[in-house]
Amino acid sequence: MKICNITLIILSAVLTSGSCDRGTGETGQKRLRTSNEVKITGMELPDGVKFTTGDDITITINAPDTLVIDSIQVFLGGKPAGVFQVEDKISLSTAGVNPGKKGLRTRIYFDNEKSDTHSVQVELLSDIEPVAYRYRVVNTFSHDVGAYTQGLLYYDGWLYEGTGNRNQSTIRKVRLSNGEVIQIRNNASEIFGEGITIFDGKIYQLTYKSQICFVYDLNTFNEIQRFYFQNKEGWGLTNTEEELIMSDGTHILYFIDPGMFTVKRQLEVYNNKGPVHDLNELEYINGKIYANRYYTDEIVIIDPETGKEEGRVNMKGILPLEERKQSTDVLNGIAWDSKENRIFVTGKYWPKLFEIQIVPAGI
Repeated sequence: MKICNITLIILSAVLTSGSCDRGTGETGQKRLRTSNEVKITGMELPDGVKFTTGDDITITINAPDTLVIDSIQVFLGGKPAGVFQVEDKISLSTAGVNPGKKGLRTRIYFDNEKSDTHSVQVELLSDIEPVAYRYRVVNTFSHDVGAYTQGLLYYDGWLYEGTGNRNQSTIRKVRLSNGEVIQIRNNASEIFGEGITIFDGKIYQLTYKSQICFVYDLNTFNEIQRFYFQNKEGWGLTNTEEELIMSDGTHILYFIDPGMFTVKRQLEVYNNKGPVHDLNELEYINGKIYANRYYTDEIVIIDPETGKEEGRVNMKGILPLEERKQSTDVLNGIAWDSKENRIFVTGKYWPKLFEIQIVPAGI
């Protein structure tokens, strides 16, 4: 996708002398700049700042005829993207680059060992259009209508559910067949519970704004640990059997070390039109991330390596209007039975939980 042209010609102090490390793009020594040192080159992106992954980004370097350029090093998303010998125009491939907003930086080396730098932010959209899916209801089960569902999972024959709202937040073990709560732990009154997952025999539970992740013993529900995280909000939580995946209501997913609860990497989720916002409850199914989008009747299917939205499931109408009350809230809760290949969904204050099949929209 091509949009407005931009020109970045920066007239700020930068020309420095001394040795340069071209492997990192950083100067080997620093010194104070004087007021008469200015950038004497300019950088333009004639095709704008928004592209699709796989596009080539054209970069034009403007320099006076008297200036001899030795080489130009380009960085994209903080990573080296190539060294070019051309003086005026660069064609930078984005093949294999994940979508999202990326810093694009050039460092221009002159034959007198001085250099200029320029930077701008570009945005890469996904190069695939998400496949449209719909649902087919296979079974219907009872669900506690008083449960403000924040996290849902299926493990070893039982449903586990995390609920939210202050004075109502819990973790619970539930019998699938009739919705009976077999075991429950109530959070403190000030805690607003969010997504849950089970990893290595422990239940992890996020909180909304407390910036705490509680860890409980799977069998006793006793708290055994707590972690503090930097995100302002916690929303959904799942795992890949190697790392945890967390959402915070934005279009970004965080891949977390379960032993330290530190972020190993983060992933921007995009489709061919832009970022996929409001990612909420998560489930990891057959190597893909399934996510509820808050305030929508949609489940999106995400590639965990690229962040591309590969599919979108239209869940509209799954809870009939006659079963909705004033208190009935949004669709939220995805659970996966890996042994029987079953998917379960529900919502906040919903009276029903559904086993579904996901099928192409045209079938």
